[in-house]
Amino acid sequence: MSNKKLTVLIYPMLSTDYLNADSNYIIIKQICNELIKTKRYNFILLINSQKKYVKDDLNKQVKIIRMPMPNAKKHQVINFNANIFRDLYKNYAIDIVWNNVVEQGHHFRYFEDTLTDNQRVKVFNYHHYVIHRSLEKMTAYLPCRHIMLDQIVGSLGADMNFFHTQYCYDMLIEEAKDILLPKEVIKIQQKSIVSLGGYSDDIISQNKYEKFTFIFNHRLDGYKNWKTTFNQFDKLWDKGLDFQVILTAGDKDNINIIAQKPYTIVKSFTKHSDYIKELSKCHANTINSRHETYCISIAESIMNEQIVILPNRLTFPELVGNDYEYLFNDEDEQYKMLENIITNQIKNYKYKTKERLKLTNHAKNIDTYFNKLRNEYKADVFNRIKKQTSKDKIIEHLSTRDSVTLNKFKNYIFSLGYGNQAFSNIKLKHILEELGYNYNIMLDKFIKQIQ
Repeated sequence: MSNKKLTVLIYPMLSTDYLNADSNYIIIKQICNELIKTKRYNFILLINSQKKYVKDDLNKQVKIIRMPMPNAKKHQVINFNANIFRDLYKNYAIDIVWNNVVEQGHHFRYFEDTLTDNQRVKVFNYHHYVIHRSLEKMTAYLPCRHIMLDQIVGSLGADMNFFHTQYCYDMLIEEAKDILLPKEVIKIQQKSIVSLGGYSDDIISQNKYEKFTFIFNHRLDGYKNWKTTFNQFDKLWDKGLDFQVILTAGDKDNINIIAQKPYTIVKSFTKHSDYIKELSKCHANTINSRHETYCISIAESIMNEQIVILPNRLTFPELVGNDYEYLFNDEDEQYKMLENIITNQIKNYKYKTKERLKLTNHAKNIDTYFNKLRNEYKADVFNRIKKQTSKDKIIEHLSTRDSVTLNKFKNYIFSLGYGNQAFSNIKLKHILEELGYNYNIMLDKFIKQIQ
C-alpha cells in the first residue's frame, strides 16, 4: 500500500499588486510549509498571472499555476470561471479545495453536479472576514450586501467552514438567520469549526530598541479607527513621554500624514521575514478597531510577547483571554494603560493563549480537518469493482508501468467500457494509490512505490 497523499487545490484571495506581501499568500505559504513536513500533501496554488510574484521560501513542492484572476477583491468574490475550474478538475485528482474566497464555496461544490458526494471534490472554506451589519458606513468599500449573501450561500454549500474566532462565526450566523430557513442555518452550524489560528511561532528577539517602541502594523483603513490611536499617541507625546512608533503598513496618503509626527518612523518591507525582524525589536502594540474577525497583526505581537493594549470587545478577548489586564472599555482607560507601560517600562507579557496561536498548532488542526474530509470518501475502491475481468486487466495494464499519468489511466479505464459517472478522477486516484502508486505533483505522474 502506498503512502496516500491528499491533493489540495488552494484558491487564495489575493488583493495586493505584489503578491508575495499579500497577507493571504503569507498565511497560505506558512501553513503549506508546515503541512508538507508531514509528507501527506500535494498542494496546487493558484496565482493571479496579472500581478507580480517571485519565488520565495514557499516550499518548492507546492505546484504553482498562474491563471487570470480578477484584480480587485470586490470582483474576485463574485467571479467564478467554471471553464477554468472544470479543466483543473479534469486534469488533477483534487481531493480538497482550500477555498479562501468563501463566497465561491457552493460553486466549487456544485458546478460538477453529476457527481455524488463520495466522488466529488470536498470544499474547505477558510473564513478571513465576514460582511456584517456592524460594518455600515465604515469604509467606501462596505457595506456590500450582495457579498454578504454570497458568503452565506457559499458557507451553506461548503463541506466544512473554518472560523478563526467565535466572534467571526457568530457574525455570519446572525446574518444567516435573517435570510435562511432555520434548517439551513443548522446545516451551516453543523459543518462549522471555530479554532484560534496562528501564523508564526516564537518570534522574540533579544535585540530590542533601547527606547520604548510601539509597532503599528495595522492597515490605515477607516474601520481600524487609526486616527483615534494616533490621537492617543499625540497626547502621550505632548505630556513629555519618551517613545517611538514604527509604522509598517497603510496607504501612501495616510502614511504621509503620520510620517510628519515627531515620534513616528515609517518603514517598508518587501519580505515578510524582514517585517517580522522589525516587529520583534518593538515592545508594545495598540489598536482601536471598530471591526475585527481575527487580527493577525495583534496575534504576531502576542507571539512576540509584546504588551498589547486592546478594546474589550470584538475578537480581542479571545486572542488574549478574558482575564487579560490590558483590555480597555473606553479611550480614557486606553490612555492610562499606555501611560503606565511607557512610564514603568513594561515591555513584555506571558500570554495564556500563546500556545493556541502558534503556527505549528494551527497547522495540526488544519491537518485534522483535511483528513476528516478525506475520511468521508468510501475506501477500497479497487476491490469494489464488480467485474473480476476488469480488475485483472487493470492489474495487468499497470504491471509493466513504473509511472502513469492520470489522463492516460483514465483513458484506459474508459476503454474497458466505464465512464465519468462510474470512475471520477478521485476514484481513479484511489485505485492507483491502492495498487501501490503515489502521486508526484511536480512530475504530474503517479509513481509506483518500491516495496
